[in-house]
This record gives sequence, structure tokens and C-alpha cells, in this order.
Amino acid sequence: MGHQVTHTFKHRSFRRFSLIILFGLAAFSWGFPWDQDMVDQAPVKAQEAPRPGDTGAVPITGGETLPAPVTEEGMFAAKEAAASLANPVPVSPESLQIGGNLYEINCRVCHGKGGEGDGSVGLKFATKAPVNLNEAYTQDQTDGEIFFTLTRGRGLMPLYRDAISAEERWHVINYLKTQFGEQ
Repeated sequence: MGHQVTHTFKHRSFRRFSLIILFGLAAFSWGFPWDQDMVDQAPVKAQEAPRPGDTGAVPITGGETLPAPVTEEGMFAAKEAAASLANPVPVSPESLQIGGNLYEINCRVCHGKGGEGDGSVGLKFATKAPVNLNEAYTQDQTDGEIFFTLTRGRGLMPLYRDAISAEERWHVINYLKTQFGEQ
């Protein structure tokens, strides 16, 4: 009988020791840096530019209006108002290089290499092909009007306000006006 009491005592002691070790290791592992990886990661999405602070504020630079007009008439009026925006980025080899790179990344898939609306994605549109950037419709628009379209989108064209900064959009406009059109 004495042997069984000793054995039970040892078994209980071993279980207590095992539980202490198990809980101790669990508590110890919570202190490792990987337990916060998901919490500490930056909440930034791909191609997302910093958001403007107050959506009710009137911008003093960039010419962007927030929120966007919600009616077709409002969009036309806002685009007409944007016609007076002057391009703050002078045309230069550096600007054309930046604009060309951004065109390749963001625009070519729809508008194509030559800007004719024959990009790999643009050819899949079920309704209307993307605008031909060589035509007078695009080339006759002011830089401000094109800036508005890049910022707000139009029809099937998405807005690029969140993907391309205001300065980068002006570089793209320099590229479009220089690269396409009467050739």
C-alpha cells in the first residue's frame, strides 16, 4: 500500500510539474516578437496614396475637389472648371521619363503602346474601346481637363487619385501631350 501512495504522489507531482512547465512556456512564448506581426503591420494597400485629411476641406494645391460630383452635369461642370488649372510641372526629359514609366504601369494595359486604345485589357471591353490618345478629342483638352479625368476617372476608366500622386499625374499629362497626337 505504501508503494502505491508513493507512486500516486510522484504521478501527481509530475503532472503539476508538467502543467507548470506547459503554462510557463506558453506565457514565455507570448513575449516573442512574432506574436504581434499581424497587429503591427502597416495598414497600407498596394498603390494607395496617403488620404487627404478632411474631406470637407478645399484644397489649396493640386486642384482636386472632394467629394467628387455625383451627377453627370456636376462632372461636366467640374471638368470645365478644371480646364483653367495650369500644369505646374514643366516639360523636360526627366518629366517625360517619369510620365512614360507611369504610363507603362497604369495606362498601357488599356490604351496600348501607341495610345490607340488597343491595350490587352482595353481589347476585352465589351462596350466601347478606351479613348485613342492620339485623336483631337484628347489632344485638344487642356492639361487641367486631362488632370481631372486622371483624377476622377470617366466611364470605364477608373480614378487614379489614389494610385498616382498629383505631381505624377502632371508628368503623365506631359508624356501624353508629347508622345501622342499628330505623329
